[in-house]
Amino acid sequence: MEKKVFEELFENYLQNNLSEAEEKKLMEIVQEGIYDDFIKEKIQLLLKENDNVELDKQKGDDILQFILSQSESDIKTKVIPISRKENSRKIRRALIAIAATVLIFFAVKNALVYNQKTVPVITKGNETEEVNPVLAYHGKQLIHLPDGSTILLNDNSSIEYNQNEFDTKTREVTLSGEAYFDIQRNEKKPFIVHTGKVRTQVLGTAFNIKAKSNTDEVEVTVERGKVQVGDLKKVYGVITPNQQIKVNTNTLVYEQNQVNAVIVMEWKSKYLILDNINMEEAISLISQKYKVPITLSNEKIKNCRITASFLNDEDLDHILKVICSVIETEYRYTENGAVVLKGNGCE
Repeated sequence: MEKKVFEELFENYLQNNLSEAEEKKLMEIVQEGIYDDFIKEKIQLLLKENDNVELDKQKGDDILQFILSQSESDIKTKVIPISRKENSRKIRRALIAIAATVLIFFAVKNALVYNQKTVPVITKGNETEEVNPVLAYHGKQLIHLPDGSTILLNDNSSIEYNQNEFDTKTREVTLSGEAYFDIQRNEKKPFIVHTGKVRTQVLGTAFNIKAKSNTDEVEVTVERGKVQVGDLKKVYGVITPNQQIKVNTNTLVYEQNQVNAVIVMEWKSKYLILDNINMEEAISLISQKYKVPITLSNEKIKNCRITASFLNDEDLDHILKVICSVIETEYRYTENGAVVLKGNGCE
């Protein structure tokens, strides 16, 4: 397909003028990744033309939720008005940073299909009532839940939960695939993960669940705290750090073993998660991952906070460019291969 045709589809998408067939076609082209530069340039142009970028509210919410690891209150309201002056600088910096790293391409792609299922409604006179408003996430990403808990979702995996009931009545999610959970403690509302008939229940802890669709096993491994595994009829066991319960989902036969949690959760070490941390912590994580010394020319840079998720085996330069664009710094390599960050920093 010629670039001109793609550009027309993209423009019409922003204007909400695409049919279902055209949206599907746009999705297929975006997934090919051959027009990343055009998408980046388009976002940058929008930002340059007007600080008060006007996008469809739902598209804005979806794209920004994907790009920015939001605060707890942001996620609860799911509203970030793009036209508000006080948010324009933050949004500008975040969008430019992501555009520069091609992640904006994934944001546009996933805003079309992955973030939220359609909510069926029942009409009663002039009133409408939502039925089973399920929020679903698919593919590798970091998910912030309304209760402050986080889930790192592995590739080819999904998480669902009822957004009307979560944290107001219960804390329950359904997992398909593999995910790492870091759960905020709440004595009154246990956190429950459903994987078929298997229920994993915690109050507040960190653990990994592997429930791949092509197998008949569920593996629950604990990194921190205590985890109870069972079904509706009985408890299989309560496990602590470096312990694992493996359950056959067909027979419900289970076994408990001592394992090395670090090895089990090795998949998540490939990702770099900077979840609202200061730059002192960030450069420590980056330096450790890439085995490169990183120093700061200005101590005030340590005060800057960064939120970013790198889940696609990005190289060091890619990561440094993103971070520097967000916190308005520059980087350079020394003769011995170390990295130096230079900038005004943050108060």
